[in-house]
Amino acid sequence: MKRLRVYSAALLLVLLAAASSIALAQLRIASPANDSYLYDPAQQVTVEGKVLEVREFKCPVSGTLGSHITLKASDSPIQVHLAPVAFMKEFEIVLHEGDTVKVVGAKILDEGKPALLARSVTVGNETFTFRDPKGKALW
Repeated sequence: MKRLRVYSAALLLVLLAAASSIALAQLRIASPANDSYLYDPAQQVTVEGKVLEVREFKCPVSGTLGSHITLKASDSPIQVHLAPVAFMKEFEIVLHEGDTVKVVGAKILDEGKPALLARSVTVGNETFTFRDPKGKALW
C-alpha cells in the first residue's frame, strides 16, 4: 500500500511538471521574442507607399502566423507587421500587391532591419486598426 502511494505521488509530480512546462511554452509563444518588438508610441511614424508584397509567416512579434506587407515608401522597402492571420480573416481585412496605403506604426528593428509595427493601415477610404493609441494589440 505504501509503495502505491509513492508511485501515485511520483506520477502526480510528473503530470504537474508536464503541465507547467506546456503553460510556460504557450506564454513564450504568445509574447514577443524580445523587448525590441514592443510598440513604442514615441517611435510612431506615418508612412505612405505602395504594397510590393503580401506575406503570411510565423511572426517573431506576435509569435503566431502573422500577416505582413512589404511597403515601397520614399526611401527603401520596409516590412510592416500587421496582425495575426486569424485576426485578419475574422475582420475580413485583405490587402493586395499594388495597393496604395498609409501606415501609422512604430519603428522597430527586425533581425537588424528597419520595420514597422502597424497601428493602422488606410487603403482608399477604409482604415483598418490593429492597435489602440498606446500600441496595445487589439487581438
